[in-house]
Amino acid sequence: MSHHASACFGTILLRCCVAGAAVLFCAAGMACAPHPSPVRPPIDNMRVFNEPFEKVWSGMLLSVTTGEETLSLVDKSTGIMTFQRVIPVKMLDTYAFDESGMLISSATANVVVRITAENPRRTKILMNTKITATGKDVLDVLLSRQRQIVLDSKGWLEREYFERLVRVLTDIRAGNPSGVQ
Repeated sequence: MSHHASACFGTILLRCCVAGAAVLFCAAGMACAPHPSPVRPPIDNMRVFNEPFEKVWSGMLLSVTTGEETLSLVDKSTGIMTFQRVIPVKMLDTYAFDESGMLISSATANVVVRITAENPRRTKILMNTKITATGKDVLDVLLSRQRQIVLDSKGWLEREYFERLVRVLTDIRAGNPSGVQ
């Protein structure tokens, strides 16, 4: 190969490498760049019950100890309980807003419940939920890695727990504190 041909080949090779690196950096930048958070509709995560704090606390504790949950904090003096619940991946769309485009392999709801007595016969419950999902996008597949993302709740999980609590409180009022069906 002549010196001129060798120099041309080297120049072409260098340009291809630079172009390839630019494409990789661009793809990596798009995958890692933060996306603006979309505005979400408000969810129904607060309820007020015309019941004393003790009854609501006991009912909520029964509602979140069905075997699906893992309690991490139960502090009656502050009115706070926190728990996690595994969300089946096929149900993730029901419970969370997910525009990530990732192939999700697992998801867990992280729930913080705050119960406060507004007066001796009126109790408020505020429930905040974030869903942590683990998955991969195209770049993660190429890099053989998984990432965690945090998803906003659609409010269905909160609704399920409020409905459970209503059933438990109805049972307690009827003198049958049997728990949750």
